Amino acid sequence: MSLLSIKGLQVGFGGVRVLHGIDIDVAAGALVAIVGANGAGKTTLLRALSRLLPLQAGSITYDGRDLGGVAPHHVTRMGLVHVPQGRQIIPTLSVEDNLLIGAGSLPGLSRAEIDARLAGEFERFPVLRDRRKIPGGSLSGGEQQMLAVSRALMMRPRVLMLDEPSLGLAPQIITGIFSALRALAASGVTVLLVEQVAFAALKIADHGYVLQNGRIVMSGPPADLLQDPALISRYLG
Repeated sequence: MSLLSIKGLQVGFGGVRVLHGIDIDVAAGALVAIVGANGAGKTTLLRALSRLLPLQAGSITYDGRDLGGVAPHHVTRMGLVHVPQGRQIIPTLSVEDNLLIGAGSLPGLSRAEIDARLAGEFERFPVLRDRRKIPGGSLSGGEQQMLAVSRALMMRPRVLMLDEPSLGLAPQIITGIFSALRALAASGVTVLLVEQVAFAALKIADHGYVLQNGRIVMSGPPADLLQDPALISRYLG
């Protein structure tokens, strides 16, 4: 049974339909990559899953519960956490305070648990420990992306959704962040990764979907997709 199931999803805004009957299943503990060019509908999909956009048709089911009428902050507290495109850290706050904001989204955490989560994120990305007292806006682009991921992980997600985490980063930084995402999935965190960098995303995924003009046009095991001539010519050529 899928932890996250999307059936017949249709979403639009401003009178324009963006997603046209999307069907996606995400198994617990899997890393699922959704790849596509700019304008394919990837960001709209994640905003719909986070309940930031209304559904025009179809359904989103998470852990057996219909999310159609659930408010965005409740979706987060249920364990479905979104790392948006552009990172959206608070640049004037320190690295540590940005992480504490993540923990603060879950009421009732003890100081000991918060400290344990901080220690875990500093172990995951040691550069954040080294820079914990400096403003987030002083970090490099790659470090800011690490901070955005760690802030989301402070919320202890069951499903971590990431929108173009490679955007604007050097290849070696992308490799490091994608390796961390693969390790997260191996630890049991479900990862839903939407990316324009198709090859790198599919290389770490358990299952892949190709989104084009708001429709899923290919899906399957990444090894099969990476040998498909249509995918190669369209996204990897």
